[in-house]
Amino acid sequence: MTEYKVWAYARSAVPNLTALENQLEEVMREADKRGYILVNASMELKRGTELWRPALFSILKAVRQGRVNAVMVQSLDRLSHDTATLYRILRFLQNHGAVIITTKTSLKYELYLTGLENRLLAHTRHTRKKLPWEVFLHADRPASH
Repeated sequence: MTEYKVWAYARSAVPNLTALENQLEEVMREADKRGYILVNASMELKRGTELWRPALFSILKAVRQGRVNAVMVQSLDRLSHDTATLYRILRFLQNHGAVIITTKTSLKYELYLTGLENRLLAHTRHTRKKLPWEVFLHADRPASH
């Protein structure tokens, strides 16, 4: 089983700090429950369409440096509402061998709905990189103890 070094991330455009903190706490609790190594956690009060998000860039830097191999969010829209931006983020994770873990939604279903599943599959065929959700057939479900 892969050992996940996770960065928990929460984002909201609604200026409600308590709700944002609760979102992050829920993701962190789920990471702990699943036995993942929580490397870092961050939250941002930004719109999902904004590209300039310092916490997101910190996550991507940690992935590039190999300190993190999984990003955990409630749902894909926490990363971006813009499909093109979301695709670039997911491709970056894929190119660096990292995966995305969602806590409240089905990742594969979200990828299917956004049309990104087929685009990432095509990218995989071209680059031979591992799919960023391949491991989630097991990881989406909490381990039984």
